[in-house]
Amino acid sequence: MLRIVDCLTLDHDLSLVLLAAMICLLGCFACVFVTGRAMSGERSRIWVSLLSLCAGCTAWSTHFIAMLAYQTSVPMTYDPTKTVLSLIVGIVVISIGFLFSFKQRHIKSRRLLGGALVGAGVAALHYIGMAGLLFPGSISYDADLIIASLLAALGFGAFSIDSLFDPSRDKLNVLAGTLLVLLIVSLHFLGMSAVSLELGFFDATAGISRSFLIAGVTVSSLTVLTIGIAASMFDKRLSLQLATQAERFKMLADGAFEGLIVHQNLDIMDTNLAGRTLLGLDLDTSGRNLSEWSIVEVSELRIGDDTLVQEVQINDGKGIDFPAEIYRRAIMLHNGEIGEMISIRDLTQRRENEAQIAHIALHDALTDLPNRRYFNELANCAMARAKRSDASFALLAMDLDNFKSVNDMHGHAVGDELIQLVAKRLDALLRDGDVVARQGGDEFTLLSTSVDQPAQSMELAQQIHGIFSSSITLNGAQLMVDASIGIAVFPADGETLEELMRNADTAMYESKAEGKATTRLFEPRMNIHLDARRNLEARLREALALGALSLNYQPLVSCDDRSAVCFEALLRWTDAELGSVSPVDFIPVAEQTGLIVPIGEFVLRQACMDAATWPEPIRVAVNLSAAQFGKQNIVKIVKAALQASGLSGTRLELEITESLLINNKDDVLRTLDELKMLGIRIAMDDFGTGYSSLSYLQSFNFNKIKIDRAFVSDLESNPENASIVQAVISMGKSLHMRVVAEGVETREQADILSNLQCDELQGYLISRPMPAAQVQEFLRSTAEADKPDEDLPSLAA
Repeated sequence: MLRIVDCLTLDHDLSLVLLAAMICLLGCFACVFVTGRAMSGERSRIWVSLLSLCAGCTAWSTHFIAMLAYQTSVPMTYDPTKTVLSLIVGIVVISIGFLFSFKQRHIKSRRLLGGALVGAGVAALHYIGMAGLLFPGSISYDADLIIASLLAALGFGAFSIDSLFDPSRDKLNVLAGTLLVLLIVSLHFLGMSAVSLELGFFDATAGISRSFLIAGVTVSSLTVLTIGIAASMFDKRLSLQLATQAERFKMLADGAFEGLIVHQNLDIMDTNLAGRTLLGLDLDTSGRNLSEWSIVEVSELRIGDDTLVQEVQINDGKGIDFPAEIYRRAIMLHNGEIGEMISIRDLTQRRENEAQIAHIALHDALTDLPNRRYFNELANCAMARAKRSDASFALLAMDLDNFKSVNDMHGHAVGDELIQLVAKRLDALLRDGDVVARQGGDEFTLLSTSVDQPAQSMELAQQIHGIFSSSITLNGAQLMVDASIGIAVFPADGETLEELMRNADTAMYESKAEGKATTRLFEPRMNIHLDARRNLEARLREALALGALSLNYQPLVSCDDRSAVCFEALLRWTDAELGSVSPVDFIPVAEQTGLIVPIGEFVLRQACMDAATWPEPIRVAVNLSAAQFGKQNIVKIVKAALQASGLSGTRLELEITESLLINNKDDVLRTLDELKMLGIRIAMDDFGTGYSSLSYLQSFNFNKIKIDRAFVSDLESNPENASIVQAVISMGKSLHMRVVAEGVETREQADILSNLQCDELQGYLISRPMPAAQVQEFLRSTAEADKPDEDLPSLAA
């Protein structure tokens, strides 16, 4: 018998021994590199398959090259079937072990079990290969060494694969590579030490010759080396690319205004700079969980699901809560598992802006009291409560006496201060549940919610008179003012808010007629003025039928060079019996009776006719009422007016107020879209006087916003108004809408608006409304003016 172990250091081809050692080392560490790519989570199945091929070829090549290194006079060949079978079986079993360990890599015991399977695969490869050895004789084995070789294979296999797939270890795992080398070497040499050859007289020429097997194994070895080197080079190049991309993506992510957070089951995995700032996180987020902020609940999100949007309150880590909008989307993590990306947008500034604009929309700019629309809303709520409880309440209409004299003698600045002082004193008189609002000018409305009416409202009226019992000193001026007050009680004096307001106004005007500084309760006999209203309605119908209505035009000029860009059409009426009737008097009657519909059609048609004679690109602006939308096919009417006049749609502006949008908002917005398709510009008039302007601006892309004159009237004397106007202008520019300031009466107001970058100006400073015949002359005078900012054309005189 010849013991192979006795010849391990004798009669060996040193070059083949070194080749086997080199292939074993390079192959095992090539496996380490390939494992790093498999653990990256990208195309992991392909990399695990390549890993199995690399490991199997390494073990097979090492085994046979070490076998072929032995030089003996005994003729040896190799059974081709068993030789190839050893490679196939080895790779298959090793693949199963690698796949099992990779999928269960987060559980140590299962990594060990998968490693043992890899060791078993290497053992199977070795002993099937030994079974393919053909020589004139037979092989016997030492059972103790066989068992030792198997235990070594299983043990080194288990610990090498445990180290190789341990998520906490670096991908260049020297320990894992060393253990893989020990696995192959220990199995081979222990297994070979267990072999004894007994010579005989058998024919061994039918197998693969030693030279042919050397060539085959060499090809296999080169394959292993190629795989290892290619994997190494690819890994290095890809790692560099990924590092570059990661740095670029990190720069982009940290430059984002929104906070970005990646988590898995609420465990934070990564954040950008804004995310860490919003949540008060350090750079190291390990161990932090989103449950600390109660931002989201764990939910089943899948790749391809729609993005979830939520609004939440978040603590910034310093004890301060802030409103935020979060967007949630499922993403594939680098480890191949499902995680979630959260985008956090701080809504603090938006909420502050919305609150500011909402406050502007709900409150009077001068006094900060509720405005007309807000008061109407509160009064309707009080009426609903009174109806449910069969109770009563009172409306008080109040107008300052001699206020016009104060303005004329002391100027508008003093008049505004007086209004502000009166507002503060009225507000101080109110009890819980009572409301005071400024209707405009020197008019106030009060809501007295006490059920003891009219006694409580009369007592409140006496207290109001009491605040004027002594003179008021403002800017050194002694002002003697009082108030006329009218009272209407629900339900005795009206069962609707409109009726109550009308009757309270009637009582207030009765008080003025009786000498001012008094209070009157409404009485039915006071409705004599209704007869005057009926007469006004009849005369208005006749004027419409006879063509006695006419249009005047007030220019809108560019804030930069004062050049005219548009003229607003304003309705005028001079009656043979009533004389010149103010639009303030007849427009409400027209709206209440429905006459506003044919009147509006007349205004639109005539304005287009007049504008067609003006030079391009001068536009004309026409106001549309809610009734025109409700009772007419307004798109058809506008098309007809444009066609009849020959005016291009791009030279027509249609102005609407937010009251138009309160009812049938969706229908109105669709109609406005149709009008815009004709090239027509849409403007929101009297912006800020209602309570929902902001939401309408979000719903429709208006071309223009017109700031109500209430915000402009005291612009030069009230810094707070300048801030409000600036906020509206900034918002308009952010929405790509032009901003017009109405009611500009002084150069100081124009200069302030210019500094605030307002787009257009309109008001008496520019020109009073003029007949159509004077428009051309106005345009010529503005074109000839050398310095429009110093010599504004005006027809005010």
